[in-house]
Amino acid sequence: MEQTDIKFYKSAMITDTSVNGGHMDAAAAVVSGVKFNLFPRVTSKERTDGILRYRKVFMSNRSTGSEPAYDAAVCISLPSNGGDRFYIKRSNHSETQADIIDSGWTGGGYINADVTAGDSSVQVLFESNDFDIPDGSLMLFRKEDDSIITARTTDDGNACATWIGNVATIRLAEQVPEDMPMDTTCAGICIELGNLQSAAENVIVTSASGGLSDGSIDVNNQGCIEESWTLTFTSATEFDVAGSRMGALPSGSISGTYSPLNPVGAEPLFMIQSSGWTGSWQAGDTLSFDTKEASAPVWIKEVVPAGTAREPENRFRLDWMID
Repeated sequence: MEQTDIKFYKSAMITDTSVNGGHMDAAAAVVSGVKFNLFPRVTSKERTDGILRYRKVFMSNRSTGSEPAYDAAVCISLPSNGGDRFYIKRSNHSETQADIIDSGWTGGGYINADVTAGDSSVQVLFESNDFDIPDGSLMLFRKEDDSIITARTTDDGNACATWIGNVATIRLAEQVPEDMPMDTTCAGICIELGNLQSAAENVIVTSASGGLSDGSIDVNNQGCIEESWTLTFTSATEFDVAGSRMGALPSGSISGTYSPLNPVGAEPLFMIQSSGWTGSWQAGDTLSFDTKEASAPVWIKEVVPAGTAREPENRFRLDWMID
């Protein structure tokens, strides 16, 4: 797997209303370093009045085949250089803005006191004291030379973080391996996403005598989407196919490999090998299964306090890791 196999995508719905979010749009990549690539420009009225805005973004494994990206994690490491604040939290594939629960938001800040190799705690200056720092969470530290250090917060039954103003003193489960200077070292609380790998699962056969061998449904990271599929037999050999979101696909037959193409990227949504069909199928029999795409979503929240000054080069940094 190459670094370029990991990409970020926007959600299918992008709006400042309750329907914002939903599933991934694989045609809408988030391009690093491009202005307004995820959040829109904050207008002068929005800076005067203040605004709260959400965007959903998907970390996606676009490697060929179904090779997993193990132990994926993402964080906001570099906070905004303007007067606004950015937060991050875990989401699920179907969640919209209407489903957001306003707790558990975390983010990043700057080391507020020099850290020496061997220290087991760090002080981090956040932009506010309402960032969540869970016990046992993974932290990413990025130094001025772009080298990265990771550590976990303690999980010993006592809160890992204590606050004085906007500075959190965070206890770590292990000693820091090297020096980290204040002001030039940024720190982010990671959202751990697990393994990013496409899969076919929850296969259900509804037939008196028809069957499908295990492993007969193939998927790949580039074509697979988050969807529930139903095949309904119209004869002993022919079937119709429909997805819960995509609707009808071309009909198929057990006499050949069924391989419908994803309209984005022209890779198969899934493949059913002809050799996998067993027994005798009849009209009205069904086969259902779910496909799981090799991606995981997070919400990012922008808070623009009333009276925020204009910052024409406003930015924040999203860092990611895989094992």
